[in-house]
Amino acid sequence: MRPGLRTSRWIAAAALLVSAYTVASARPLDDVVASGTLRVICYLDNKPFSFEGDDGKPRGIDVELAEAIAAELGVKPEVVLRMQGEKADDDLRGNVWRGPLTGGGVGDVMMHVPIDREFASRNTQAVIGNPYFEERIAVAIDAPTIAEIKSFDIFKSEKIAVQLGTVADYFLMTYDGGALIENVNHYVKPPDGAKLFVNKTTPALMGVRSHIEGLLHEAGVKPVIVEPKLAPAFRSRWLVGMAVDEKSRDLRDAIGRALEKLRTSGKLEEIFSRYGVTYFAPATY
Repeated sequence: MRPGLRTSRWIAAAALLVSAYTVASARPLDDVVASGTLRVICYLDNKPFSFEGDDGKPRGIDVELAEAIAAELGVKPEVVLRMQGEKADDDLRGNVWRGPLTGGGVGDVMMHVPIDREFASRNTQAVIGNPYFEERIAVAIDAPTIAEIKSFDIFKSEKIAVQLGTVADYFLMTYDGGALIENVNHYVKPPDGAKLFVNKTTPALMGVRSHIEGLLHEAGVKPVIVEPKLAPAFRSRWLVGMAVDEKSRDLRDAIGRALEKLRTSGKLEEIFSRYGVTYFAPATY
Protein backbone atom coordinates (compact mmCIF):
# COMPACT_ATOMS: atom_id res chain seq x y z
CA MET A 1 0.00 0.00 0.00
CA ARG A 2 1.35 3.46 -0.89
CA PRO A 3 2.36 5.58 2.17
CA GLY A 4 0.07 8.42 1.13
CA LEU A 5 -2.91 6.12 0.75
CA ARG A 6 -2.18 4.47 4.09
CA THR A 7 -2.03 7.87 5.79
CA SER A 8 -5.30 9.00 4.19
CA ARG A 9 -7.09 5.87 5.39
CA TRP A 10 -5.70 6.30 8.89
CA ILE A 11 -6.95 9.89 8.99
CA ALA A 12 -10.39 8.79 7.76
CA ALA A 13 -10.57 6.06 10.41
CA ALA A 14 -9.54 8.53 13.10
CA ALA A 15 -12.21 10.98 11.93
CA LEU A 16 -14.86 8.28 12.16
CA LEU A 17 -13.69 7.43 15.67
CA VAL A 18 -13.88 11.07 16.75
CA SER A 19 -17.31 11.35 15.16
CA ALA A 20 -18.52 8.27 17.04
CA TYR A 21 -17.39 9.68 20.35
CA THR A 22 -18.98 13.04 19.53
CA VAL A 23 -22.32 11.33 18.96
CA ALA A 24 -21.87 9.46 22.21
CA SER A 25 -21.13 12.55 24.31
CA ALA A 26 -23.34 13.30 27.30
CA ARG A 27 -25.83 16.16 27.27
CA PRO A 28 -26.62 18.26 30.33
CA LEU A 29 -30.09 19.71 30.89
CA ASP A 30 -29.55 22.95 28.94
CA ASP A 31 -28.44 21.04 25.84
CA VAL A 32 -31.43 18.70 26.05
CA VAL A 33 -33.86 21.62 26.37
CA ALA A 34 -32.13 23.54 23.57
CA SER A 35 -32.37 20.54 21.25
CA GLY A 36 -36.06 20.07 22.04
CA THR A 37 -35.59 16.30 22.37
CA LEU A 38 -34.96 13.85 25.22
CA ARG A 39 -33.27 10.69 23.96
CA VAL A 40 -34.31 7.70 26.08
CA ILE A 41 -32.91 4.17 25.92
CA CYS A 42 -35.27 1.31 26.82
CA TYR A 43 -34.85 -2.45 26.55
CA LEU A 44 -36.19 -4.06 23.39
CA ASP A 45 -37.71 -7.21 24.88
CA ASN A 46 -38.92 -6.31 28.37
CA LYS A 47 -42.71 -6.61 28.47
CA PRO A 48 -44.65 -4.92 29.92
CA PHE A 49 -42.08 -2.15 30.38
CA SER A 50 -40.70 -1.76 26.87
CA PHE A 51 -41.19 -3.63 23.62
CA GLU A 52 -41.87 -3.11 19.94
CA GLY A 53 -45.56 -2.84 19.13
CA ASP A 54 -47.27 -4.39 16.14
CA ASP A 55 -46.83 -1.08 14.33
CA GLY A 56 -43.07 -1.17 14.94
CA LYS A 57 -43.19 1.65 17.47
CA PRO A 58 -41.92 1.46 21.08
CA ARG A 59 -44.61 0.53 23.61
CA GLY A 60 -44.79 -0.18 27.34
CA ILE A 61 -44.69 1.32 30.81
CA ASP A 62 -41.15 2.69 30.51
CA VAL A 63 -41.95 4.19 27.11
CA GLU A 64 -45.04 6.00 28.40
CA LEU A 65 -43.13 7.15 31.47
CA ALA A 66 -40.37 8.53 29.24
CA GLU A 67 -42.96 10.38 27.18
CA ALA A 68 -44.53 11.85 30.33
CA ILE A 69 -41.14 12.98 31.67
CA ALA A 70 -40.24 14.58 28.36
CA ALA A 71 -43.54 16.48 28.43
CA GLU A 72 -42.73 17.77 31.93
CA LEU A 73 -39.34 18.97 30.65
CA GLY A 74 -41.01 20.69 27.70
CA VAL A 75 -39.31 18.55 25.05
CA LYS A 76 -40.25 15.70 22.74
CA PRO A 77 -39.26 12.09 23.54
CA GLU A 78 -37.06 10.03 21.26
CA VAL A 79 -37.26 6.45 22.52
CA VAL A 80 -34.68 3.93 21.30
CA LEU A 81 -35.14 0.21 21.98
CA ARG A 82 -31.97 -1.85 22.43
CA MET A 83 -31.20 -5.46 23.22
CA GLN A 84 -30.10 -6.36 26.73
CA GLY A 85 -26.37 -7.11 27.09
CA GLU A 86 -24.77 -9.99 28.94
CA LYS A 87 -24.39 -7.78 32.02
CA ALA A 88 -26.12 -4.65 33.24
CA ASP A 89 -22.65 -3.04 33.37
CA ASP A 90 -22.38 -3.53 29.60
CA ASP A 91 -25.75 -1.84 29.14
CA LEU A 92 -24.64 1.25 31.07
CA ARG A 93 -21.41 1.46 29.12
CA GLY A 94 -23.12 1.11 25.76
CA ASN A 95 -26.19 3.23 26.44
CA VAL A 96 -25.16 5.90 28.93
CA TRP A 97 -21.54 7.02 28.73
CA ARG A 98 -19.54 5.41 25.88
CA GLY A 99 -21.97 4.21 23.23
CA PRO A 100 -22.42 0.82 21.58
CA LEU A 101 -19.55 -0.62 19.55
CA THR A 102 -21.92 -0.93 16.59
CA GLY A 103 -22.65 2.81 16.65
CA GLY A 104 -25.80 4.74 17.41
CA GLY A 105 -24.63 6.81 20.35
CA VAL A 106 -25.86 7.00 23.92
CA GLY A 107 -29.13 8.23 25.36
CA ASP A 108 -29.70 11.19 27.62
CA VAL A 109 -31.25 8.74 30.07
CA MET A 110 -31.61 4.96 30.34
CA MET A 111 -34.68 3.34 31.87
CA HIS A 112 -35.14 0.27 34.06
CA VAL A 113 -31.72 0.34 35.72
CA PRO A 114 -31.33 -1.64 38.96
CA ILE A 115 -30.76 0.49 42.06
CA ASP A 116 -27.92 -1.28 43.83
CA ARG A 117 -25.01 0.21 45.78
CA GLU A 118 -22.41 -2.29 44.61
CA PHE A 119 -23.56 -2.00 40.99
CA ALA A 120 -23.36 1.80 41.16
CA SER A 121 -19.87 1.70 42.70
CA ARG A 122 -18.62 -0.32 39.71
CA ASN A 123 -20.03 2.17 37.21
CA THR A 124 -18.92 5.62 38.30
CA GLN A 125 -19.19 7.07 34.79
CA ALA A 126 -22.96 6.83 35.19
CA VAL A 127 -25.23 8.31 37.84
CA ILE A 128 -27.95 5.88 38.89
CA GLY A 129 -31.03 7.11 40.71
CA ASN A 130 -34.62 8.32 40.40
CA PRO A 131 -36.17 5.00 41.50
CA TYR A 132 -39.71 4.70 40.23
CA PHE A 133 -40.82 1.14 40.96
CA GLU A 134 -40.25 -1.76 43.32
CA GLU A 135 -40.02 -5.15 41.59
CA ARG A 136 -41.15 -8.22 43.54
CA ILE A 137 -41.00 -11.98 43.20
CA ALA A 138 -44.51 -13.45 43.32
CA VAL A 139 -46.64 -16.45 42.41
CA ALA A 140 -49.80 -16.40 40.30
CA ILE A 141 -52.16 -19.17 41.37
CA ASP A 142 -55.25 -20.76 39.85
CA ALA A 143 -57.56 -20.24 42.83
CA PRO A 144 -59.89 -23.23 42.14
CA THR A 145 -56.85 -25.54 42.26
CA ILE A 146 -54.72 -23.83 44.91
CA ALA A 147 -56.55 -21.84 47.58
CA GLU A 148 -53.43 -20.41 49.23
CA ILE A 149 -49.71 -20.99 49.68
CA LYS A 150 -48.80 -21.44 53.33
CA SER A 151 -45.60 -23.20 52.32
CA PHE A 152 -43.85 -24.16 49.09
CA ASP A 153 -44.34 -27.73 50.26
CA ILE A 154 -47.60 -27.60 48.32
CA PHE A 155 -45.56 -27.93 45.14
CA LYS A 156 -44.42 -31.36 46.16
CA SER A 157 -47.78 -32.43 44.77
CA GLU A 158 -48.76 -29.51 42.48
CA LYS A 159 -47.05 -28.18 39.35
CA ILE A 160 -45.44 -24.73 39.21
CA ALA A 161 -43.90 -23.00 36.18
CA VAL A 162 -40.84 -20.74 36.28
CA GLN A 163 -38.48 -19.11 33.81
CA LEU A 164 -35.19 -20.97 33.46
CA GLY A 165 -32.12 -19.39 35.07
CA THR A 166 -33.93 -16.83 37.23
CA VAL A 167 -33.81 -16.19 40.97
CA ALA A 168 -37.23 -17.85 41.31
CA ASP A 169 -35.93 -20.89 39.42
CA TYR A 170 -32.89 -21.27 41.70
CA PHE A 171 -35.15 -21.00 44.73
CA LEU A 172 -37.58 -23.68 43.54
CA MET A 173 -34.86 -26.06 42.40
CA THR A 174 -33.00 -25.89 45.71
CA TYR A 175 -36.02 -25.79 48.04
CA ASP A 176 -35.89 -28.51 50.70
CA GLY A 177 -32.90 -30.17 49.08
CA GLY A 178 -34.52 -30.34 45.63
CA ALA A 179 -37.85 -31.77 46.77
CA LEU A 180 -39.80 -29.81 44.11
CA ILE A 181 -37.70 -30.65 41.06
CA GLU A 182 -40.17 -33.15 39.57
CA ASN A 183 -43.01 -30.60 39.69
CA VAL A 184 -41.19 -27.58 38.25
CA ASN A 185 -42.07 -26.74 34.64
CA HIS A 186 -39.36 -24.65 33.00
CA TYR A 187 -39.80 -22.21 30.14
CA VAL A 188 -37.32 -19.93 28.37
CA LYS A 189 -39.48 -17.07 27.07
CA PRO A 190 -41.93 -15.34 29.48
CA PRO A 191 -44.92 -15.59 27.08
CA ASP A 192 -44.50 -19.38 27.15
CA GLY A 193 -44.96 -19.36 30.91
CA ALA A 194 -48.13 -17.33 30.57
CA LYS A 195 -49.47 -19.88 28.10
CA LEU A 196 -48.81 -22.73 30.53
CA PHE A 197 -50.86 -20.91 33.15
CA VAL A 198 -53.66 -19.74 30.85
CA ASN A 199 -54.01 -23.25 29.39
CA LYS A 200 -54.11 -24.67 32.94
CA THR A 201 -51.09 -26.87 32.25
CA THR A 202 -49.83 -25.56 35.57
CA PRO A 203 -51.87 -24.07 38.45
CA ALA A 204 -49.02 -21.77 39.52
CA LEU A 205 -46.58 -19.40 37.81
CA MET A 206 -43.64 -17.91 39.70
CA GLY A 207 -41.43 -15.00 38.71
CA VAL A 208 -41.22 -11.21 38.66
CA ARG A 209 -44.68 -9.97 39.60
CA SER A 210 -44.83 -7.14 37.06
CA HIS A 211 -43.94 -9.49 34.20
CA ILE A 212 -46.50 -12.08 35.28
CA GLU A 213 -49.27 -9.49 35.71
CA GLY A 214 -48.47 -7.80 32.42
CA LEU A 215 -48.40 -10.99 30.36
CA LEU A 216 -51.57 -12.40 31.91
CA HIS A 217 -53.31 -9.04 31.50
CA GLU A 218 -52.43 -9.19 27.81
CA ALA A 219 -53.98 -12.68 27.70
CA GLY A 220 -57.16 -11.38 29.36
CA VAL A 221 -56.52 -13.18 32.66
CA LYS A 222 -56.54 -11.57 36.11
CA PRO A 223 -54.94 -14.11 38.46
CA VAL A 224 -54.70 -14.31 42.21
CA ILE A 225 -51.20 -13.07 43.08
CA VAL A 226 -49.43 -14.02 46.30
CA GLU A 227 -45.98 -13.15 47.63
CA PRO A 228 -44.86 -16.03 49.86
CA LYS A 229 -41.63 -15.50 51.75
CA LEU A 230 -38.43 -16.84 50.25
CA ALA A 231 -35.35 -18.01 52.12
CA PRO A 232 -33.17 -15.06 53.30
CA ALA A 233 -30.47 -15.92 50.74
CA PHE A 234 -32.83 -15.04 47.89
CA ARG A 235 -33.56 -11.42 47.01
CA SER A 236 -37.29 -11.05 46.53
CA ARG A 237 -37.55 -7.26 46.10
CA TRP A 238 -35.45 -4.60 44.37
CA LEU A 239 -35.82 -1.10 42.96
CA VAL A 240 -35.52 0.04 39.36
CA GLY A 241 -34.64 3.56 38.33
CA MET A 242 -32.75 5.48 35.67
CA ALA A 243 -29.18 6.32 34.72
CA VAL A 244 -27.56 9.36 33.11
CA ASP A 245 -23.97 10.21 32.30
CA GLU A 246 -21.93 11.45 35.27
CA LYS A 247 -21.67 14.84 33.53
CA SER A 248 -25.47 15.17 33.33
CA ARG A 249 -26.38 15.42 37.01
CA ASP A 250 -28.58 18.49 36.43
CA LEU A 251 -30.62 16.44 33.95
CA ARG A 252 -30.93 13.70 36.59
CA ASP A 253 -32.27 16.27 39.06
CA ALA A 254 -34.77 17.70 36.58
CA ILE A 255 -36.04 14.21 35.75
CA GLY A 256 -36.39 13.54 39.47
CA ARG A 257 -38.61 16.60 39.88
CA ALA A 258 -40.71 15.54 36.90
CA LEU A 259 -41.00 12.02 38.28
CA GLU A 260 -42.23 13.34 41.63
CA LYS A 261 -44.95 15.36 39.88
CA LEU A 262 -46.09 12.26 37.98
CA ARG A 263 -46.16 10.24 41.19
CA THR A 264 -48.11 12.74 43.29
CA SER A 265 -50.62 13.40 40.50
CA GLY A 266 -51.38 9.70 40.14
CA LYS A 267 -50.14 9.66 36.53
CA LEU A 268 -47.41 7.14 37.32
CA GLU A 269 -49.81 4.62 38.84
CA GLU A 270 -52.19 5.21 35.94
CA ILE A 271 -49.51 4.23 33.42
CA PHE A 272 -48.84 0.97 35.26
CA SER A 273 -52.52 0.13 35.52
CA ARG A 274 -52.97 0.34 31.74
CA TYR A 275 -50.73 -2.71 31.48
CA GLY A 276 -52.41 -4.60 34.31
CA VAL A 277 -49.45 -4.10 36.64
CA THR A 278 -49.84 -3.27 40.33
CA TYR A 279 -47.79 -0.17 41.13
CA PHE A 280 -45.46 -0.41 44.11
CA ALA A 281 -43.74 2.85 44.99
CA PRO A 282 -40.08 2.59 46.07
CA ALA A 283 -39.65 2.66 49.85
CA THR A 284 -37.53 5.82 49.45
CA TYR A 285 -40.80 7.67 48.81
